[in-house]
Amino acid sequence: METEFMSLREQWRPWIREQRSLLRELILMLLAMLVVGVYFLEHFSARLEQERKVQLEALAEQTARRAAEALASDDSISINLIGRETVQLKPVAGIRFENTAGDNVGASGRKTSSLRVTVPAALPDGELAGTLILLGNDALLARKQIEAGFVLAVLSLLLLRLAAALIQQRLRPLPVQPGTTETVKSMDSPSPFQPMGAPASPMGKWTVPEGEEIQAQLRLSVVNFPHIKQRYTEDALKEVLAEYQQLLDQVATLYGGHQGPVIGKQAGLYFYQTPVSQAAFSALCAGLLFLRVVRLLAPQRKQAGKISLEFKALVTAEPDQEEAWALCVAGVPGRLNVPDSQLTLAELDVKALYQPEKAQVVCAGDHRVRLQPVEQLAHRYQSLLRTQAQTLLSEGGGSVEASQ
Repeated sequence: METEFMSLREQWRPWIREQRSLLRELILMLLAMLVVGVYFLEHFSARLEQERKVQLEALAEQTARRAAEALASDDSISINLIGRETVQLKPVAGIRFENTAGDNVGASGRKTSSLRVTVPAALPDGELAGTLILLGNDALLARKQIEAGFVLAVLSLLLLRLAAALIQQRLRPLPVQPGTTETVKSMDSPSPFQPMGAPASPMGKWTVPEGEEIQAQLRLSVVNFPHIKQRYTEDALKEVLAEYQQLLDQVATLYGGHQGPVIGKQAGLYFYQTPVSQAAFSALCAGLLFLRVVRLLAPQRKQAGKISLEFKALVTAEPDQEEAWALCVAGVPGRLNVPDSQLTLAELDVKALYQPEKAQVVCAGDHRVRLQPVEQLAHRYQSLLRTQAQTLLSEGGGSVEASQ
């Protein structure tokens, strides 16, 4: 039970952090409406109680006039008949008749109520015949209905505010990471896109700041690479690796990555942006975009009779390159993993969607690391990746057709 609770908590924590301002606003709205509601209900209850008392007193006086002669003559049959008829009225819960000596001579209905009215029963000449006690019906309190309606109104307002916020988020322009604006604009421009397999575009646009250290790194491992090396000739493999390397270069250009080892030689991209959360998020976007384009290109490459590769990916903010590569190789094909301890450190838990139950624990040297596979980014970021992937695929897919 505790494990399920922790899993549910980990699953919802990124969304709660991302929507913290909205949740704070909803709580303030709820508190304000509760204060107004309590004030209104208290005043309404006092007024309602006064009206019930006036109504019950009028009914008691009318009933006392009917029962006066029966009380004076000690006619128990008439007294009980009047009592049963009166109790059948909705505002009445119970009734009691007492003679002039204070003895109970008749009763009907309930014996207790929060509202109790006592009136004298007098004959037409003014002689006192007894006393009538009328008990109000608490079951008819309209306050309960008002409270239920108020709760429903509060929930409706909160849901409307939540729906408005979600619609606003979907319609809001997606934020682009610093340094990627010019590149995205260039993708939308009519300038031709370099096909896969063409010479790599220069990476000079992203110069490494002098003296800066790696803030985050993206590592990419080819699945079953030793088997692929044995199956294909060196020239054919070199051509395939160059094509995927070109794709990686284009992705790196989008997100400010600096070329590390090439594909086939412990491939990786290094990110120097500060703070570390920005570098880690750029690496995460680059890795998810690369895997998405690779997955979309696979059917086209197989149809063209070309080698299709599959990758494992890892994003980490640790500078240790050997450990990063070991963790990358230990991952699952087609997935991008992030060490669980770095999700919060790099603020990725509020920008990415993941499932804690799919995490895997691997050994890295003398310690264990829990790898969390990232399924996708939050909606407003995932939409941008989808657009970039379609652009890369549509503009770079022409070389596949030509290679047939």
